[in-house]
Amino acid sequence: MSRADDLLQLAEELSNLHAPNHRQADLSRAVSTAYYALFHLPISEATANWREEGLRPILGRIFEHGKMKSACDAKISELNSYFEGNPSRSREQVVSIHLHWVANTFVQSQQQRNDADYNAGKEWTDTEAATLIASVAQAFKSWRIIQEELVAQALLVSMPGGRERKEARPATSMKKKRKNPIPPIPTH
Repeated sequence: MSRADDLLQLAEELSNLHAPNHRQADLSRAVSTAYYALFHLPISEATANWREEGLRPILGRIFEHGKMKSACDAKISELNSYFEGNPSRSREQVVSIHLHWVANTFVQSQQQRNDADYNAGKEWTDTEAATLIASVAQAFKSWRIIQEELVAQALLVSMPGGRERKEARPATSMKKKRKNPIPPIPTH
């Protein structure tokens, strides 16, 4: 089991600790730990591609929370534009759905982790913690489905940040936003 898998399992255990009389400390730790599971997943995936195994932990240190979130935000925006075009069911669409889930869950769980770690006034419910952990578990499943895809590997490469070349995009007019253009995660 990888560190990411261990952390996800720990988050699940913490969320069930002392049930049905959950302690806030257990629930907030579960939320925070679920985020860290998802934080470590792309790091372990990216560093596994590095040939020199002994240098992988050092390479992993270049990943930063803010830069990873920015990469996910950029991917979410790109995928939202793709979905607004109502793409037909295809391998590209399925991969995009899974990739959106991973990126969006990363951003959402990071925000929840900030509340869990720094907002002492936040009262967590067992449902909130369980929902976040289930979202992270689904992100793990989605990642495993698409991890070999070029777009998934490109997300990993973008996560450490750095300077990227941005293509000029034509200005678009303001469009009326549709409700959730992203199709549900395929079940098969």
